[in-house]
Amino acid sequence: MKKIYILFVLVCCSLSYAQENSSIKGKILDGEFYNEPLLMASISLDNATLSTQTNFRGNFEFNDIAAGTHNILVQFVGYEPINLEIKVREGEQAEILETLYAKRITLPTTAKVGSSTASTVSTLKLAANKTK
Repeated sequence: MKKIYILFVLVCCSLSYAQENSSIKGKILDGEFYNEPLLMASISLDNATLSTQTNFRGNFEFNDIAAGTHNILVQFVGYEPINLEIKVREGEQAEILETLYAKRITLPTTAKVGSSTASTVSTLKLAANKTK
């Protein structure tokens, strides 16, 4: 009888513990390539206390997360990073679906392309004569 009672207590405790665990899962899409899954994007949780990468389907997951508010940073080389704040309830799974877009590079309005000198012009004339 004593063994059954201990087993019952262990099962109840493990079930209540399992209910307290929360998780975060998500999918990251590539906004530059027809919203295809973005593979190998870096996902950091709470200033990199935990981190992972997306798989070939753009999915990621964090298990055994404490309930509460968490900060998530999504990054990929050449793309604008995303900072997310997500609230996770106790015993529940929060889900994320986000799209990353390429970084925008601004070019100066005027640029000096180059200049020619007498030696450059004569070298080009010599090269043109050799091809005839």
